[in-house]
Amino acid sequence: MRNIINIKTALLFGFAVAGLSLIYTSNEVEARPNFKKIWAETYPNSKMLVAKKCGVCHPGKTKKEKNAYAQAVGKGLGKRKQTDKEIIVKALKAAENMPSPVEGKTFGDFIKADEQPPSKKG
Repeated sequence: MRNIINIKTALLFGFAVAGLSLIYTSNEVEARPNFKKIWAETYPNSKMLVAKKCGVCHPGKTKKEKNAYAQAVGKGLGKRKQTDKEIIVKALKAAENMPSPVEGKTFGDFIKADEQPPSKKG
């Protein structure tokens, strides 16, 4: 009888740990993990990605918040969850030529200077 209780307790504890693990790790998954990698490959000499990580495109606390540069890149992606590397690189390159919120400067000017593209006219 005691062994049955110990087995039930162990199973219950095991399922509880497994369930909690699934809940807590599900929040850490990136929706588009290739973007950082492709950005780093496209701009290998940039130190901005090391300093800003996802903040190059997402200045806030959530990934839903996008700056003007992310919106410019998004225009060239074709679909919301783009995974094709070639299309992503083309979108990054196209965004370089788009005007930034700073008059007379493109997003490419900021990337070449290794500076965070501003989100709003300042």
